[in-house]
Amino acid sequence: MSQDLRQVPQAETLSEGPTTADQYVVTGGAGFTPPPEVVIPTSLSREALRRFMANRLSVASTVLILFLLLLTLLANFLPLQNAFHHGPDLVLDAPPSGAHWAGTDSNGLDEFSRLVFGMRPAFAVGIIGQVITTLLGVAFGVVAGFYGGWVDNVLARITDLIFAFPSFLLAFLVVGVFGSQVTGFGGGTGSVMLITVVFALVGWPSLMRFVRGLTLSLREQQFVEAARTVGTPGWKIITRHILPNTWGLVLVQATFGVGAYISTEAVLSLLGLGVQSPNPDLGVMVSSGIGQLSVNPIEALAPSALLTIIVVAFAFLGDGLRDAVDPRGKE
Repeated sequence: MSQDLRQVPQAETLSEGPTTADQYVVTGGAGFTPPPEVVIPTSLSREALRRFMANRLSVASTVLILFLLLLTLLANFLPLQNAFHHGPDLVLDAPPSGAHWAGTDSNGLDEFSRLVFGMRPAFAVGIIGQVITTLLGVAFGVVAGFYGGWVDNVLARITDLIFAFPSFLLAFLVVGVFGSQVTGFGGGTGSVMLITVVFALVGWPSLMRFVRGLTLSLREQQFVEAARTVGTPGWKIITRHILPNTWGLVLVQATFGVGAYISTEAVLSLLGLGVQSPNPDLGVMVSSGIGQLSVNPIEALAPSALLTIIVVAFAFLGDGLRDAVDPRGKE
């Protein structure tokens, strides 16, 4: 059977511009194959970034977190009121004004300046503590999942021992016993460092189990078996194949952990076991403002609102990262 291939008048020669299947009409015969479509390859990281940028709430949360973090880091260079000592124009429980944007507290200190400086302990404990937790959890989890055997058993028993004590209760006891001894260390930052270390030590077991589970599933994949077959050392398999395939989900867990650490630090300071007054801290400001609700409600509501905004922003950021890294999780 003959094939009648009629060319559409718009494309008279094959050399004029790109050729597509729509320029030809097959009127008979078989075996006509349209030209293949051009597929532009894209990386998984770029696709994850595209999905994350499509989530406006997560992007807005990221911008807000970066703004607050930058504001905190540059606090010493901004034209703010003294957050530690009141000036000559001492006014107790003053309402918001041009001189004091959020008013003053019961000690006559500028509330807005104390809010800015009060975010420092929260971000320090949350970010630094979570970084240490992530490093320990990832390191122990990958080693336990990849090598197994007695290494896995030893690390499993250690995590069980730490899990036997509730994390918050253990942090509460350690800070309660040693907090008074390190409060004055480093210009009042001793309690912040102690809380950071305690959170890091009690927080890594849960992440370790999460990474161990990911490593166990990746260890049985064909690309890992192929690497073993050609004699690739174990540490190269971990760094080149295991870790690159776990960083996305680990980042999601770490983001959620930062918000949890910030809220826990505020609770400890609220109970008098964290940063001590007059050093500014969101938890301390909430504690001192509770007794002034009837006189100056902003003194307690402002730090409470700021603390809520920070924790919720990290939650939205983690939710956006989770959808970007693992889009099937929403299903």
